[in-house]
Amino acid sequence: MKKRHLSVILLLFLSDTSYSESNEKLTIYHASEIVTLDEEFQSVDAVLVKSDRIIALGSLDDLMEQSPEAIINHQFQNDVLVPGFIEHHIHPFLSAITMNAEIIAIEEWDLPNNQSKAYRDRDTYMQRLSEIEKNMKSDLPLVTWGFHHYFHGDLTREDLDRISEDRPILVMHRSYHEFILNTPALKYFEISEEFVESLDEEARAFADFDRGHFSEQGMISVFPKLLRYLGRPEYLLSGLQLTEDYLHQNGVTMIANPGAWLIKPIQEAKNLILGDEDTPFRSFFIPSALILSEDHDVPDLVEEAKKLLEWGEGKVEYLPNRIKLFADGAMYSQNMILSEGYLDGHQGAWLMQEGLYRSVFKLFWDEGYQIHIHQNGDAALDLILDVLEENMANNPREDHRTTIVHFGISRADQMERVKSLDAIISANPYYVTALSDLYSKKGLGPERALEMVRLGDVDRAGIKFGLHSDMPMAPGSPLALMHAAVNRINFANEVAGPNQRVSPLAALKGVTLDAAYIMGLENDYGSISEGKLANFTILSENPLSVNPQTIKDIEIKATIVEGKYYPIR
Repeated sequence: MKKRHLSVILLLFLSDTSYSESNEKLTIYHASEIVTLDEEFQSVDAVLVKSDRIIALGSLDDLMEQSPEAIINHQFQNDVLVPGFIEHHIHPFLSAITMNAEIIAIEEWDLPNNQSKAYRDRDTYMQRLSEIEKNMKSDLPLVTWGFHHYFHGDLTREDLDRISEDRPILVMHRSYHEFILNTPALKYFEISEEFVESLDEEARAFADFDRGHFSEQGMISVFPKLLRYLGRPEYLLSGLQLTEDYLHQNGVTMIANPGAWLIKPIQEAKNLILGDEDTPFRSFFIPSALILSEDHDVPDLVEEAKKLLEWGEGKVEYLPNRIKLFADGAMYSQNMILSEGYLDGHQGAWLMQEGLYRSVFKLFWDEGYQIHIHQNGDAALDLILDVLEENMANNPREDHRTTIVHFGISRADQMERVKSLDAIISANPYYVTALSDLYSKKGLGPERALEMVRLGDVDRAGIKFGLHSDMPMAPGSPLALMHAAVNRINFANEVAGPNQRVSPLAALKGVTLDAAYIMGLENDYGSISEGKLANFTILSENPLSVNPQTIKDIEIKATIVEGKYYPIR
């Protein structure tokens, strides 16, 4: 972990110091196996790197003959080089908050600073929450993340008051689309009944002051009040550093954040931690049209999005001509919009109302933007495809790469439309691991639950797809994502929807080459190819040849990012 002190941090904010350095040395990396994902060079055992770029691929003997002056690096001669892992959809800010929160989640988390056990029922959850509160030595608020109502039961302000009538307790739902607060927390964060009544109708529908429960638009309305605590510098900076360390230990060499929070001090914190030269990966951000629309009229959104291109620094940058839209609510909250509804009769939620969604989509479509769209329900996917089809008819575009993000619940009959409209998929396969068993009994039923994230159908249709964690919605481990997509083994230790499994090769492309394609960065990232950046993840075994059920257990030895070696300690 990089060591920083607040005084130094402040100085760095004001510094114009350049960290760039010249490195024109030629290096040949020799490995037991190199998985290039390059059709021209599929069987090689060496790669020639100059500065930050790949110059050539081939056998060790051939590259030594070609460049006799090159340094021969045998450090990985017993290991496997694969293209650098890409986490193309995570949330560094939310991950930072999570890293510093008390994690009580439905799976184990192996973090740089902590290991958290799994808690999958109400009794163990409430017991753990009470233990944490009793053991706290300060009078600061208790902030916890990982609660899931289908595993842990209903949770209200009254429940939390029974744990403490004095300490503020903030429970952040696994989805980050819901918060529950006790009475001291409502007072601490200045969330009054009068404030809730002052919200617009859409937000009030998802804000229950009596229960201390806020979700979707209601959550968005109260979140700025919570930021006074969650966004304080020492909390945020340490959380971002832990996030960086965690991603590195999982072999990640590039990240992207579609739908970034557009708060300048938070962005400056991201720039400081993730943007410096020591950071072992590069970060790309895409703005959220939903957040922009909270403060700006629709016709102004393109110009407002362009202003954000100046917000990045160092290894952090905003990508031009890309925007994130939102259809329906969270998978973890069962706020998806479904064509056949829920077993218990509850309703999902739109994050952008249809009129707003249609107008914003058309605006950015006509400006030539690549549009990423958060979707979790099949009815929401119908709307996305309808709007895409209408805009394709009115203003045809090639290579638009409209991206359907998360891809929770869909129908087999929708795959033909996705393919015909040249849309692509950014999927979270961990939904299957965590939710398919429980959701087959609650909310969805087995047919929809076991077929969630139907990547087998996507692959057979020839639709390009990537895999993401949406961290902290899932552990930010590309190997774990591959494992989930290839095996589809859920918490009940059953294979959920065997026909929706994909091959290890397709899964590896999903965290490398096809992930880069989704970001429009495939010319520099995603494969070990001549001219691309020298980004490698070094593994103990080849994920394409091991027993598929052991993919997640492969040891990650190190990364090389833009020609620079980053060991994993």
